[in-house]
Amino acid sequence: MKKLLFTVTLLSFACAAFAQEADTLRFITGKAMKSPALATGLSAVFPGGGQIYNGKWGKGLIFMSGECALGATAAYYYLDHSRYSSQASLDNAKRFTWFFAAVYVYSLIDAYVDAHLSAFPDERLILEPDERINGVQLSYLF
Repeated sequence: MKKLLFTVTLLSFACAAFAQEADTLRFITGKAMKSPALATGLSAVFPGGGQIYNGKWGKGLIFMSGECALGATAAYYYLDHSRYSSQASLDNAKRFTWFFAAVYVYSLIDAYVDAHLSAFPDERLILEPDERINGVQLSYLF
């Protein structure tokens, strides 16, 4: 049974290795890719900094406000717990700390991925008639 499993796994990897198509993605010529390391570093130090570096000002402001609000709320509940020794305050502080950590990690990942994708074309989703194919063309606009 182990030999069969090993053989199937080996064949799967071998088939996948030779089944690759040529890269069909295209880059915008003349546009340099943003540095993913710098974007992640800025996002780690300054809330929303990586998104602002990538040119996504709205997203950067949303991350900045979210991280600041969650951090301030967690700090408020920790201070409330230290003053009054309330278990409810400690529970709320821990909950908001976890929310803050989740938004912080998501912000880092978003800045990193967005920097990697910065050299790709920015196509928008638009539904419009296309006379060349005598039909309708769908492209992305947000």
